[in-house]
This record gives sequence, structure tokens and C-alpha cells, in this order.
Amino acid sequence: MKKNLKYFGLILLGMMMLSQINIVQPETPQKPATSKTIPLFSRFHTLSIHVRDTITQDSIFHFLADKLKLPVYYYPVRAGKRKYAGVYAGNLVLEPCGPYSNFTYASNDFRAIFFGLTFEPFKSISLSAMGLAERKVQYIEGDDYIYLKDSMLCGDNITISFMDRGQEKIKDYRKMDSLRFDMTTNTENELGIEYVKEIWIGYKDSANLQKWKEIIIPSLLINNEIWRKDDSLNFYFIKSNIKEAQSITFKVRSLEKAKQYLLKNNLFGRSIEHKIELDRTQAFGLLIYLTEED
Repeated sequence: MKKNLKYFGLILLGMMMLSQINIVQPETPQKPATSKTIPLFSRFHTLSIHVRDTITQDSIFHFLADKLKLPVYYYPVRAGKRKYAGVYAGNLVLEPCGPYSNFTYASNDFRAIFFGLTFEPFKSISLSAMGLAERKVQYIEGDDYIYLKDSMLCGDNITISFMDRGQEKIKDYRKMDSLRFDMTTNTENELGIEYVKEIWIGYKDSANLQKWKEIIIPSLLINNEIWRKDDSLNFYFIKSNIKEAQSITFKVRSLEKAKQYLLKNNLFGRSIEHKIELDRTQAFGLLIYLTEED
């Protein structure tokens, strides 16, 4: 067993955590295996959009579904004074929700802001919790969720959480596959959104950025700014006055066709290099870009 641990320490450490096997590891001072080598995240699932009021929530849902032609992931529901809805954007869910009277924002001068990042855990909630504890990240854990409470990462205009859908996970994947198929085969969709290519994250200071570097291990922050989450999605980290989810960039089939659609529907803002920025007034203050670059 000691020989196996020596050569397969990382793999067996994860297995032992999950099965709760109580085995004492031999000392390996040269390169100890810790939870920091275990990924915390698997799939990025949802980017939530906080709204000022339920009227705005309803308007943004229709903006995403009717104007941007994103398929409905789930229809609006009400929970107390809040409303929730979701659309599928090709590789993640956009969820306009709120209002949240119990949140303290960096600024209350908004109609809607990108706010919550929800990931699926690497293998399980308990394993991700162990990794967070090893990284000294503060969190609240439940049976199927983790909410980060670490002020070095969250606060201002951003939250980070993990959700495990358990038995519903396979059903959820099938639903997303079906919605993605509808998006890619709908040739009448002039805007032609395929997926979310970029999410920009504003970091406040070097300590904030360093904490991000720690939680994405074993991934690396390329050029100190890019986290390639998967083949389609990049997180870009840029210096900001506050911690925030700043903007998203959609990949479209044709930027020229998308531009004509935006002009026709009074959604065009401006062209920036190889991107188009949507009119922020029409987008309820959200910063949204389009590009045709992979």
C-alpha cells in the first residue's frame, strides 16, 4: 500500500476522502499530496443576474428569450417576493432573479447586474469542501451545496457557490443537450448566438487575484488573467475597483448578420475591434458583447 501511495498519491487521496478509509500516509517531505492538488470545480452551470425589482426580472427574461433568442431553461417562478427564470446560452444558464433585499451591493445604482457564479463540484460536495478547507477558504456547506463566505473572493458584486443536483444531474444534462441542439439547428435565428465565450471577472487587488489562483488549482491563470475553464469558456480577470462579474461575450455564427439584427431591433451599441457591444440601455445596464472568433 505504501508503494502504491508513493506513485499514485493524488488519486488514492481523493478515493480515501470519499470512502473515508482511515490510512496513515508515509511522510513525503519532497512533494506532499494535499487537497490543493484536487480540483474544486467541474462544470460551470449558472451565471445569475440580480435585478432591482420583479418587473425588471420579467423584462430581462423576455429580453434574453425573445430578443436574444436564447431557449428557455425554466419559466418564471415566484418565491416570496422574488422571481426566478432561466435561459440556456449554449454552455451555461443565465438566471435573472431577485430582488434580494438581504444583499449589500457595492452600488445600488443598477437595474440588473451579473452577480452569482454557480459551479458543479469536482466529484462531490464533501470533496470540494475538503479542498476549500485546505486552501483556507471560508464557506457554508449543506448536503448538496456550498456557499463561499470568504471576503477575499466574494462580496461587493459577486458570489460563488457549488451545487450538486444529484439524481437530477443526468436529466439536466439531457435537457441542456436538447436546448443546444435547438440552438445550433435553428437557421432562422438571425442573431445566431452559439454559446458564452468569455466572462469578465473584476478583481479588487493582488490578494483577491491570488485567492482566485489558489481555488482554480490545478488550473493556471494564463498571463495572470485568463482561466480556460473548458474548450468554449474563458474567465478573464481584470483590475477593478470592486469584486464583480463584469460582462459576458457571446460567440455568434456571423458578426455581420448579428449586427444587422441588432440594428433592426434597436439593440446595437458600438463596434469595438472584433466585437459588438449591445446597447446597455436596452440590455438593462448589462455589459454584453458579441464576437464570431472562436
